[in-house]
Amino acid sequence: ELTQGKLRERRDITYSRLNEIEGLSCVKPKGAFYAFPRIHLDIDSDKDFVLRLLREEGVLFVHGSGFGQQEGTHHFRIVFAPPPDVLEEAYARLEKFIQRHYQ
Repeated sequence: ELTQGKLRERRDITYSRLNEIEGLSCVKPKGAFYAFPRIHLDIDSDKDFVLRLLREEGVLFVHGSGFGQQEGTHHFRIVFAPPPDVLEEAYARLEKFIQRHYQ
C-alpha cells in the first residue's frame, strides 16, 4: 500500500537526487506523485533525450513536451511511486547517462 508517508519519502528522494545531478533542476512536488524536472543541457529535444535514455540505460521517463511545458524549455516527467531502491537506481543511471553525453 502506498501511504502518504511513503509518497513523501519518495518525493524527497526524487527532489534531492534530481537537484544533485548537474544539468537538471526540479521544484519540489507538493500535491502529486510525479516530478517535472527541467533539463539545462544542450539537447535537441526532450523527446529525443528520454528515448535515448530508455535505449541506453533502460530507464523510462516521459518527455515534457506532452504536458504543456513553456516554449523553449525541456522537461521530463517522473512518477515517483516505485520503491526507493528502484528510484535510486534510476537516478544513478540518469546521472551516468548525462555525464557520458553532456559533460
